[in-house]
Amino acid sequence: MFEQVLEPYLRSLEIEQGVSSHTIEAYGRDVSSFLETACAFGILKLPVDAQQLSKLEDQRGLLRGHLALLRKLQRRRTTVDRHLAAIRSFYKYLLVTHVLEKVPDNLSHGKGGREKLLPKDLNLELTEQLLAQPKTDSLMGCRDKAMLELIYGLGLRLAELVALNLGSINWNDGRVRVLGKGNRERILPLAGCAKTALHDYLEMRLDPDVWLRYQGGAAQSTELALPVFEGRRGSRIARRTVQNRVAHYAGELAGVSGVSPHTLRHCFATHLLEGGAGIRVVQELLGHQNLSTTQIYTHLSRGRLKESFTNAHPRARSKNKQENDS
Repeated sequence: MFEQVLEPYLRSLEIEQGVSSHTIEAYGRDVSSFLETACAFGILKLPVDAQQLSKLEDQRGLLRGHLALLRKLQRRRTTVDRHLAAIRSFYKYLLVTHVLEKVPDNLSHGKGGREKLLPKDLNLELTEQLLAQPKTDSLMGCRDKAMLELIYGLGLRLAELVALNLGSINWNDGRVRVLGKGNRERILPLAGCAKTALHDYLEMRLDPDVWLRYQGGAAQSTELALPVFEGRRGSRIARRTVQNRVAHYAGELAGVSGVSPHTLRHCFATHLLEGGAGIRVVQELLGHQNLSTTQIYTHLSRGRLKESFTNAHPRARSKNKQENDS
């Protein structure tokens, strides 16, 4: 319905801005939803083209109507935020390509601002229990163990884990090259439990000759292009499979639900900060472009710090509490 205006916009996101395929897909859905609202209000007519958009009036009213519709449908605030970001991006594209001469400024939710949600995470004990769930007497179990250890041990995003090739890993130097959001590359250390789990998986999965060449740094280019984690019939593992495996193992733990690969990434950041790592170091390891994105994890750490202080310090508890304890 909207291909004529959407396809050039989405291409510009990919080619000119280097936006990830996941974001492009989400923005495409969100802008399509916005254009559907405009058609439902009678502001645009199908098929929508650039000429119609150039005559778009009362843009702010249209935007407010669309956001109101999302709220009426009880969409989460974070979903509304993403819609708003996509629409801002689309308007910017229309401005740069001279389809529109002006766009609404200061687009926001109005009162209340953006919802700040603390990420869900697990404490260290539960995290260790989760990582111990896979049984490593089978190839699938070794694979799952390695996936869990790499997500938690390196703070990988789901898309980053799935995209890993054998060539992404410098085995002898203990480094992993990751291509993150916006095609930004970062180098992460591979050591400890994550390296051991990956070693056990690749040793079981790869042909012995390939494994020896790989360890010795002499693997062929075709071998280096192989995905680290395989799904069915040797293909690259699917995102949904990783999500299902994490949820499966979390389901084995009593009282734990709603755990995803991103939960383990949150745990990685939170546990590092609790262990004394500097926030700038955590920012670099996570691949966050802005420090403000990383700072949300400090709220989790401060909360636990306060709880520990209150429970441990003799002058931190109320007088009544001290009398009751005695």
